[in-house]
Amino acid sequence: MTPTLAGRWQTRFFLLSSVGLIITLAFGLLYRNFLTPLALLGYVLLVGFGCDVAYNYLQTLRWDRDWPPLFFALGGLAEALLLWGLVKATFLWQLFGRSSPPGVDPGLTVAQFAAHYSTVWFVTFLIMLGPLKILFVKWRFRGGQWW
Repeated sequence: MTPTLAGRWQTRFFLLSSVGLIITLAFGLLYRNFLTPLALLGYVLLVGFGCDVAYNYLQTLRWDRDWPPLFFALGGLAEALLLWGLVKATFLWQLFGRSSPPGVDPGLTVAQFAAHYSTVWFVTFLIMLGPLKILFVKWRFRGGQWW
């Protein structure tokens, strides 16, 4: 399946608001702080929407318009680095009188971020490759669009 931009956005929203939310709540329990993981999940969604525009364009440059799983992994890594950079861009947040983005604990460590982000990314990736295609057959033939 070659996803459309709308299909990418809808699939991202569906997976992050279901599976991603469950995993994020588990990390909230683990860290005894629900606000930071939930804020990060929201930022992952917003940054991902922007990245999807770039991914959709890059996909058109490939002769078969295909997006192999390795590209998903590279895209996930690029998104993680971009998001971590935005979270830790203190010069940017100081312009708004803050030390970190709204909802994110300034003491967030790279290990906490990496554990949360990579778990959400890996589980949603596995679900997208397998169960999603089995349980929602029409999703595959609509370019990833749900509605």
